[in-house]
Amino acid sequence: MYFSRVKLRPELIKSSQLNRVLQGNVYGIHRLLYDLFSVEQRSFIFREEIAKAQLGFVQNVRGEPVYYMVSQQKPIEPENSIFHVDVKSYRPQLQVGQKLKFDCRVNPVVTRNGRKHDVLMDTQLNFLKETVNQIGLQASLPPKPKKSDYKKRLLEHGGEALDKLLFELLSKDQRYAERLTQIGNLQDRLEWAIKSQIDASVENWFHNQGERRCGFQLIRDNDGTAKLQNSAYQWHAIPEKGKTAGFSSVDLTGEIEVTDVDAFTGVLFNGLGRAKAFGCGLLSVARA
Repeated sequence: MYFSRVKLRPELIKSSQLNRVLQGNVYGIHRLLYDLFSVEQRSFIFREEIAKAQLGFVQNVRGEPVYYMVSQQKPIEPENSIFHVDVKSYRPQLQVGQKLKFDCRVNPVVTRNGRKHDVLMDTQLNFLKETVNQIGLQASLPPKPKKSDYKKRLLEHGGEALDKLLFELLSKDQRYAERLTQIGNLQDRLEWAIKSQIDASVENWFHNQGERRCGFQLIRDNDGTAKLQNSAYQWHAIPEKGKTAGFSSVDLTGEIEVTDVDAFTGVLFNGLGRAKAFGCGLLSVARA
């Protein structure tokens, strides 16, 4: 296996037009990276980062994309390639009980009744539905309510009942209890409550991935809080696949412990979760 860092060639970095074309174009990026392999069966996973953040201060580095890639075959630089590729052999040395820091971008989905649902969006909608029902506002909703309809009814008619419910929910979440005094209005409190539900759902999804098939478990603080943070939720449209085609991604960082060397090695080589062809699933690890 090989681990590669792929960057735009210096003479192309100044091309703002090229940067605009690459930005957010996960399908196009995959096709460009695909050309770095000469064999017919191209198997790789990758993640896009920002060079300035990853490489520190380097002259003329101004936030252009850098791609980290794990592949079965050694990538090559075709003649006139727009990329420069740094490659090294990838043979991670692992053992059960080893603690690691990690970064990854994943596409978390849940399957229900044969259909796949975005974990974050599914969590938000279900929480808003349940909250509307708890307060007794469901009769005031339109026939086919959207997420915005639930929010509007809650904020317009939830009043003290909603405020009390959200306060109780947030006070039980160790990650948000201390922030309650900083949340000044009902709308902010609702948004924080939604974030609390999302955090729990993402943690549960990641926990299940590790426990069931990927050979790791989350490391927790003494109070039981998982060392896991999520950020940068984003929807990626893929117009090449259809008008409504696309997928969501969220960035995760934290600490884990290896429980099964073979299973975890498979994750490092093959990726975690879905949408691996579009920049999701690559798990970067370092000793904790």
